[in-house]
This record gives sequence, C-alpha cells and structure tokens, in this order.
Amino acid sequence: MTGFNSNFSDIQKQISFANLTDEQILELLSILQTKRNAKPKLTKEEKVFLQCCRERRSYSANKDLDTVVCPVCGSINIIKNGTKNGRQRYKCKDCARTFGDTIGTVVFRSKLSIAKLIELIKLTLQGESCRTIAKELGINKQTVLHNRHRICSVLHQFVCNQDDFKSLAESDEYYYPLSFKDIKDPIFFLNTLGRMPYTHRNYKQKLEYIEKQGFDSAFLQVLNDNEEQVRNELLNYVNYDDLKSQEKFSNALNGMDTEKIIQVLKTLNEQQKKKRGISNQQVCCLSCVDRNNNHFLQTVCVGRIWASHIEKTLLPHFTEDTVLITDSHRAYKTVANKHKIPLKQIPSGKHTSGGYSLGHINGYHHNISDFMYLYHGVSSKFLDYYLALFYWIEKNKHKPYLEQAYDIITLLSNQAKKIPLNKFKEKPISFDLKGMLS
Repeated sequence: MTGFNSNFSDIQKQISFANLTDEQILELLSILQTKRNAKPKLTKEEKVFLQCCRERRSYSANKDLDTVVCPVCGSINIIKNGTKNGRQRYKCKDCARTFGDTIGTVVFRSKLSIAKLIELIKLTLQGESCRTIAKELGINKQTVLHNRHRICSVLHQFVCNQDDFKSLAESDEYYYPLSFKDIKDPIFFLNTLGRMPYTHRNYKQKLEYIEKQGFDSAFLQVLNDNEEQVRNELLNYVNYDDLKSQEKFSNALNGMDTEKIIQVLKTLNEQQKKKRGISNQQVCCLSCVDRNNNHFLQTVCVGRIWASHIEKTLLPHFTEDTVLITDSHRAYKTVANKHKIPLKQIPSGKHTSGGYSLGHINGYHHNISDFMYLYHGVSSKFLDYYLALFYWIEKNKHKPYLEQAYDIITLLSNQAKKIPLNKFKEKPISFDLKGMLS
C-alpha cells in the first residue's frame, strides 16, 4: 500500500488536504471496506466465558468448559456453520436452529465487545466517573451511564438485601439529600414542589424562568420596577394574610393554589435555604449489619422513619435468634414490642450501654458516605440502584475486581430482556414520599 496509513484518523487527515487520484480513491475504499469487515475474533477464553453465560453458570467454576450447547433445545450435537462479520456461527443438528457466539449473553446485539464490557464493570467497581471510563474505553459517556444503570438494576434485582440476621444486629438510619436533578420540567418544580430549582439564578433570571411558565406579565413588571414595595406587600401577605394583596398574588400564577403561589414567590426575593437536620429534604435509608458480614440497606422514606417502614422492609430479615441494637428512636421500640424482638437501645448522647454499641453500623455509614461522595450527588430515583452497587462491593470486597466483573456479567446474562434506556428515564421513585408529590 502506498501513500496511505491504515489508521482511520490518518486517512481522514490525508483526505482533507490531498488531491486524490482514481487509483488512490480505489485503494482508500479497499482499506475502508477491509476495516469495516475486520472484527476481532473471540479467543478461546472468551468463547468459554460466553458459553457459561448462555448456560447461566459461574465462569470462575467452569474455566475448562469447551462444549457448545444449543441455546434452544440444549443439545450438544452442534456443527460449525460459517462466519458472519468475523464471528463463528453454529447449527444444531437436532432442532436445525442456527446461532452465533454471543446469543443468550449480555453482549448479544451490543456494540460493546466483551473485553470493553468487562473493563467498564471493573472501572465502575473501582469508583471511576463516567467521563473517565468513556475516555479510557473510547465510547460515549451516555453509553457508560446507561450500562452503569443496567449493572446496578441487576444487582438490585438479584443480590441486594437477601441476608437474614441470626445474632446481634445493629440498625440505624442513613440520610441522603433528596434530589430531582434528572428532572428538567419547570412545571414540576413550580406546580408540584412549589419552589424554584436549586440551580443558581440571579433575580432577573428567576423572573424570566417563571414568566415562561404562566406568570402574569403585568405583575412581573411591577415586581421588577419596585422590588422593595412588592417585597413588603408579599411579606405582609405571607405573615399577616393581608387580604388587599391576595387577589394580586393569586393572579400571579395561572392554575396554582394559594399555598404554592406563596412558596414560589418567597423564592424570588431570596435564595431558598435547604433545611438543616432531618426533614422532608432528606431520604431515609434504613441499614442493618451484624458480625457475620450480613447487610441490609434500602431507601424507605423522606424524613423520619416510621414503625410501619421498619415492619415492611427490615422485619422479614429477622429470625428467632436476632437481638436488635439501635439508638433511642421510638419506632424500633414499637416494632420490637409488637413482634417480641429482643431490643437493646443506646441512650441518646452515649456510645455504649451494657456492653452493646453501634460501632459496626457507624463504620458502615462512613463507608457509604465515602462511596456516595464519588458521584457528587445522585438523583433520588436512582438512589436505590447506587446503594445496591455499594451493597455488592461491601459483600464482595474480598474478591479481585476481575472476578467480580465476571460474576456481574453472569447476572446480566440472566436477564430475560435488556432494559431500554427510556425505562431508566421513566423509573419511578421507590420510597415513600409521604404525600410530597400529591
């Protein structure tokens, strides 16, 4: 080959500033066609691994497997049936069905190779960001995020919260900020939540934001021209229920009730402050650990936990031998008395009581905080997915990342059908919002 490098980027550069002859164009087309058809063939190890995925078996226990099995009828009477795009195809002599190397596996009809998918899972387990993984593997950042959600959804479905507690079990709540960062609809914030989004905006930008959503233009003009006067009227209306200004403010928004109008208008003149402490702006994650590496971690509600939440989520994991250790929260005492569970509560302001402590669960919460810090804020509807990923990492931290990646791919292959991207976008919130969105 003369005049051209076999690298695509070099070919593109040469096309941009070179006058090509007919022979060079034909040569270039030949190179491009060769590259299009040349796909890497599977190694023997990859074939073995994909076969384990098809048969729902663990790769680590079947590394010597070297038999092709029909995914339809299970027969081993298989013959080779040519290749397609560089991949071997097979035919079953019993049912006459043809199939390829990847059928029944997680990479079936996927543009990601098995090697890239394994590397993606390894980097995900190591806590790398989507941007870093995309740059490392040469793929789109949205592809990384989609596959991360797929991984987390499978872990949440198959392996999360399956432990039972048969000895001393320490339980406590972990709180994470409520976030709607994935929602871009202004009507959701103004009409449903009754507040402005937390993203930074100056006063003028706030007016432009709400004017697009149905605010009365004349009212906004008065508000913009004489901000101090309107602020005083607003404060009188909010604090003293001044009826003179009620009609003015009620017409400010179209189709909104008075309480929501008050909440929205209060956020125009001052930056809305996030509440401190336990409130409906915090998601309660119920957690429990024991000395035998058994874990429980699940999102349950916003704000303070109720006894009904404990009964619904954590109680089914208790046995007759369980001794529950908690703080002085009354909800635990209510559940323990109702179901006759031995309970040891640590008084408020103390670390131990009668030889019992909450040291293990406090360390567990510290690990959760370190893990969640890597993601710089998680949307609340995906919080259960990320907690499932943390659950998996804690349960399998004694294994190397490569072995964990093979285990996760086997779980992904157990899915009857891949989850499409729009299903993640439409995913509902999994915990009790206590009527916040009603």
